[in-house]
Amino acid sequence: MSFVLSLFAIAATLGSFAAADPACQNTLAIYNPNIRSTCINATWFVLPVTTSSVQALVPYPLLLPPYSDQTLFPHGFPPTAHPVLLSSGYQNDIRMANLQIPSLKQASIYIPYTDRLKDGKTAFNYPLLNYIGGTDGGSSQSDISFLQAIVPTLVGTAEGTNLLIAQITPGNDAYAALTSSPTELSTSVKQIVLPNPVSGPAVEPEVFDLDFITARSSSSLYTPHTFHALINQPEILTNGACQRNTYYFNETFSAPVLRSGNATVYGPLAGAAPSQLAGVYTKAGGYSASGQMVGYNAEACDVAAASADPKAYQ
Repeated sequence: MSFVLSLFAIAATLGSFAAADPACQNTLAIYNPNIRSTCINATWFVLPVTTSSVQALVPYPLLLPPYSDQTLFPHGFPPTAHPVLLSSGYQNDIRMANLQIPSLKQASIYIPYTDRLKDGKTAFNYPLLNYIGGTDGGSSQSDISFLQAIVPTLVGTAEGTNLLIAQITPGNDAYAALTSSPTELSTSVKQIVLPNPVSGPAVEPEVFDLDFITARSSSSLYTPHTFHALINQPEILTNGACQRNTYYFNETFSAPVLRSGNATVYGPLAGAAPSQLAGVYTKAGGYSASGQMVGYNAEACDVAAASADPKAYQ
């Protein structure tokens, strides 16, 4: 058994406090038995950030996104800005070979349209920050749910994706409704630097918060195609290779919904994100859906780009 598969086995043995969610089913594991797959109920938001600020965070050139494509950007995009992708979600039924982890939380900050091949045309995702969190299932053990994330972060790092441990709220769902306004939804991400479940307080700088509502399709800044095209760009790994994490949203339970809301990114003075991204992004555009994800093995970046499934981008 490989080192990565051995770590996955340990994580599967540890399990999660929360049971698998029957509403988000991993229907692709049977067709991909030897690679990682999961169903993830997530929310993605696109933030317009000054291009020069984004370029300072990425060690590769940035491509000019196709802002004139109205299927991607129906209301245009600030010409001096570059899209930054935030995501927060609930991974359900994570499988690899005969191993299974019932559930985990995840959050990321990605830079799409990164020119990894330096050919001026092939788009990749550069992972700026990636987080894994435990799930609590609404139990009293939520203060130690971070323990579930320790081994998966080792797995991710061994595969070439640097992962950090986080407290991602809520711990038992992809997002939560506000008590004062049930139609308003939220999720928050805090990096766990120093946990202290016994006496507290822990050292947990904030990364970002999302506060959003359902948007009308006619007024949404983006379309479902926007997010499919952005999140399915191959991911750049730290080991010089790349990886396809391919998402499909064609199941009856996918329930895609366009969102509108505010994203708060906390810079180094108050949180864990780079200063170039810090700020409050009001009336940002987002997307919530349950997607089937297949995480392929690491491969050469040109191979990953050539092997990407065009149907996933639709």
